[in-house]
Amino acid sequence: MRLRTYRDESHACHLDLVGGTTSPWTVDLVSLVAALILVTSFVCALLAQIL
Repeated sequence: MRLRTYRDESHACHLDLVGGTTSPWTVDLVSLVAALILVTSFVCALLAQIL
């Protein structure tokens, strides 16, 4: 796995995580962090409701 940075047409900087050898894949790190925050918040709310 490696990090790749690039700029799009509007000159915004993007940071992707790239991996795979035979079938390459990429993950946008901003989307990944947002998803992790949402899942963590949901788990915390669920645990607060249970306990």
